[in-house]
Amino acid sequence: MSDKIIELVPDKRGALWSGLFHGTAIFMSSVLSFDYYQKSHTSPLFYLFFFSLWLALFSGFTSVGSHCLLLFPKSLKSIKIGHRSVILTWKNGDADEIVRKLQFQGGRTLLGLWGQTIDKRRIQATIRRNSVSKDDFAYLLSELARIRDMDKPKP
Repeated sequence: MSDKIIELVPDKRGALWSGLFHGTAIFMSSVLSFDYYQKSHTSPLFYLFFFSLWLALFSGFTSVGSHCLLLFPKSLKSIKIGHRSVILTWKNGDADEIVRKLQFQGGRTLLGLWGQTIDKRRIQATIRRNSVSKDDFAYLLSELARIRDMDKPKP
């Protein structure tokens, strides 16, 4: 069985939707925090919405930049499926090999993948479904399930 490398591509449509979602949260939080700021500088609701503004700003920046458009150095570049391991290659040139406790969970748009390296460091990655082709995604899910089930003890 040969190792297969799955290259990730930027998900521009997902970036647009994620940007719209986070953009509306940023807009509403800024409007509400400005409104409560004008009423009273010490209002707890001002601090709540001001915190929500920064939370939405940073989570949106991370979601769009790192997971959708793959712009940051710690963005995932490719996934190599081996016989008993998964190698995650990052844009900065680093590579992490998950060899034990491989787990994954997928939703409608995201696939979360985590596990441990040989030196017991915990590695996790987020993969958007539109970053890989449908055939590669189905192959990735089946191979991840195969590798995960190899670690389970037989009854």
